[in-house]
Formats: sequence, C-alpha cells, structure tokens
Amino acid sequence: MTSAFAQYQPYPPEVPDPAMLLAAVQVFPESLAIVASGLIVYANPAWSEMFECNHQQLQGRELAEFVPQHPLSIMFRAQSGPASEVAPETNFVLTRADGSRRHIEVASAGLAHRNRDFQVIRARDISRHRHTEEELREAKRLEAVGRLVGGVAHDFNNLLTGMMLYCDLLIGELGKDTRSHRHAQEMRMAGENGAALVQQLLNITRPPPAESHHSSVNDVVIGIQDLLTRLIGENIVLNTSLASDLGAVEMEPAQVQQILLNLVLNARDAMPAGGRITLSTRNRSDVPAVGIASNAHWVELTVTDTGCGMAPDTLDLAFDPFFTTKKSGRSSGLGLATARRLVNLQGGSITAESEPGKGTRISLRLPRIENHRPTNSGIPEVIS
Repeated sequence: MTSAFAQYQPYPPEVPDPAMLLAAVQVFPESLAIVASGLIVYANPAWSEMFECNHQQLQGRELAEFVPQHPLSIMFRAQSGPASEVAPETNFVLTRADGSRRHIEVASAGLAHRNRDFQVIRARDISRHRHTEEELREAKRLEAVGRLVGGVAHDFNNLLTGMMLYCDLLIGELGKDTRSHRHAQEMRMAGENGAALVQQLLNITRPPPAESHHSSVNDVVIGIQDLLTRLIGENIVLNTSLASDLGAVEMEPAQVQQILLNLVLNARDAMPAGGRITLSTRNRSDVPAVGIASNAHWVELTVTDTGCGMAPDTLDLAFDPFFTTKKSGRSSGLGLATARRLVNLQGGSITAESEPGKGTRISLRLPRIENHRPTNSGIPEVIS
C-alpha cells in the first residue's frame, strides 16, 4: 500500500530526502555533533541545550571544550578508521552553570563523506539511570548489613542488658553525690547508646515504627553533652548555640541522639591534633530543603568542625554506605549513611559543606511540628 507521503517523495524510497534527515536530526532528543579533526562542523539543538552554549556559535569550536580529554581518548583510540564500529561508551561528569552535576555518556562512530573522515558524537544524560543504579546497589549493601546485624543483635543486646543491670546495682550502692556514682551513670548511658546503635543499624533496612514521637533536639543535645565531651577528648572544645524558641520534630529521641553521635564522632576523627566542634540549632523557614516544599518550616541542627576538611571527590561519596577514609577497622562507613536515611525517612534533608584545611559543616533539617510550644525557652543562646 502506497502512502500519500510516498506520492510526493522526490527521492526513491531507499534514498531519504536530505532535508528530511536534517530536520530529524534537528529535533532528535539526544545530543549529536559531527566532528572533523577535533572541530565541530555541526551540532543539533539538543547539544546546545545540554552544554548551555549558543547554537549559532558552535561551528568551528573544539570538541574538547565540551568533552574532557579522557573520554575523547577512549573514543578515538577505539576507531581505526571511518569504517570502524561505534566506539565503546564512556562517561564523564558535567557541571552546569547552576552548579548541578550531570553524568554524561558519550559514544562515537566514524563516518566517511566526500573523501573526508568525520566522527559522529552522541552525548546522553544518564544521571537518572545512574541514580537508580546507585539506589539499587545501596539497597543490596544495606540488605547484607541487615542480615549481618540481625544475626548478632540478639546476643549483643543480651550482653548490654547484663552490663546495664550491673550498672544499676552499682548506682544503688554508691552515694548519689560521689564521683563513682556519676561514672556508673555514664556507663549505663553508654550501654543505652549501644542498644540504640543496634536498633538504628536494624532500621537501615527497615523503616522505624509508625508511632508518632515528638522530640526536642535541644533536649537531646543537652542530655548527651557530657558524654560527647568525654568521647571527643580534652584537646577538642565542644560549643553549643541552641535556639531558645526551637520547635519540636517528629522523631524518636534515640534516633536524634544516634545522628548526633555519628556527626560529632566523625568531626572528632577529623581533628587528631585538636580543634573545636560547634553544635547549633535554629528554626528555619526561608530556605527550601531538598524534598520539602518551599514554604515548609523545619528545625535545623548544624555540626561544624575545624578539622582537615574534605576534597570535592571525597565529599561526593561521604554519605555512601561503607565509604570511609579512616584506617581499616576504625570505621564501618555507616555513620553518615545511617544519618541520611533517618533524616530522609522523616521528610528532611542533610547536606555537607567542606574544603580541605577549612573544616566541615553538616546541616540536617527536619520538618517542624506546627503549633508546638517550645519546652526549652530558658536555654541561653550559647553554652560552652
């Protein structure tokens, strides 16, 4: 059956109209460029949009302005001539003008036309695909952790229960105003923190109970401050700046405590020669948080240190499960991953800012419970 289009086709069916081919390339959703001797002779509008450049000024520009040298060398090394097959796909990270980063996959194929050799370059944004793959890998790793933790949690909790029972016996026998009584109480608190740690590791692979728990982040900071001071050592100063009108959040106090422990201990490890850690809280409603509506209100907890800081490539991986820069056996690499999961489950966000030699600042935001009257209005602005 002959179509109406075929009746007006000036070319035989096996020879496409060049104008039609050009129009198809122009509207093709993926980025395409034709290159000769490393210079762009044509690029479609999708290329201009991806690389944020003026479409009218693309011709004659070097391909290396858009694709880094490493992917280029992989593509061109794989092509022995214009009749070669498509070069292996490779990828790189493109930083756009707004600071966002996209994973770009590029491939090329040789082309001979009128005794000249060209390369057809295809660039594709695979950021969403990479994100999905990373989520799947993370889910598999967390599933493995869940099986491991589930196997030892019962026995470990039994050990902790025995330790806390003996602490209770000591507390009952010691005078309340003695130093030994306070030390026994700290030991029992450490045991409770250990039990909470096991529970938080279990929560990595399963969501926490649906019951509603209102918490004051300030109360958690004050309650754990003495323990944190002992854990970080004498060469590190712990400062706090707590908002007196801070709202409540819908999270279990043990979860807030676990997040705080992870962040402070990470800050401590970044300052082997000593330094300062500052814990601050405040109400926020003026800056949108990732995953939260722009008109939301939330509570912000910030942990700032004066440590060694992190390079950009390390910062990008900081929240990945099992990633750590510490020596083997000193860290599981789960601290920040656990914090991020707990915060995300509550509809909040956690971000990190760091530069080598300039310390690190980690901020987490949790949705604030509306119409909740603060219980800590008597807190001074700064407690050291």
